[in-house]
Amino acid sequence: MARIPEERKQTITAGCFEMAKFLVEAEKAGQPLIKELREIENKLKTEGVRVQNGRAVETPGVMHLDDSRIFLKYAKQTLQTLANTLGVMLEKDFEGPHFHRVRDHAVQRLGENHPVSKLLTEDQDWIKEIIDLRGKDEHPKPGKPFVRGFNISPLPDKWLIDPPRFINDALVLNRLEVYSHNLLTFCEEMIVHSLADFFPKGVTVYEIPETDRNPEQPVRFKLGWMGGFPKPI
Repeated sequence: MARIPEERKQTITAGCFEMAKFLVEAEKAGQPLIKELREIENKLKTEGVRVQNGRAVETPGVMHLDDSRIFLKYAKQTLQTLANTLGVMLEKDFEGPHFHRVRDHAVQRLGENHPVSKLLTEDQDWIKEIIDLRGKDEHPKPGKPFVRGFNISPLPDKWLIDPPRFINDALVLNRLEVYSHNLLTFCEEMIVHSLADFFPKGVTVYEIPETDRNPEQPVRFKLGWMGGFPKPI
């Protein structure tokens, strides 16, 4: 449907397959850690902090904590592949996952009100944080650990429970939940809205309501005629 030269179309298709592969690997690393952290936090809320012999605090260990590094590795590779694929559609080499460059070029080429430009402007913060965290992991410096587990310390009448954090003090659970959701939806939206400019006149993209999607094959977008019911074309 998209009116793109065959060679570029094949490159875009290959990029989408690569992104899917990296997203799967990121989820395989991230979801067990998310599940473990939720379970530990729920247990601390319901059972409280355990103390042995009246003084030794039982600090929960996090078995999958280092998998956060694997998640970030594949998250960055996903973003790098997305930047390369967008470069094919926007006819620009961004030389890596430099999404401020992608944003600036999209705004200049497509206009600031184009869906691609808007998404790139709105999503800069979490993208940059992934890239920065992965950079700190790839190029470690002595001192503060890249990621640490639970810290529990006493207060006069209660316990202060500080959950696992990355080197930038961001909460591991919160960030993995945000990154996991954003990576997939951002990649989908960027590819779809970038391709829309190559569709024949009168053809547009519709988002299928979540309640209408097939749970076994939850396709999110379909093509249809502008101003009409979004029947497949």
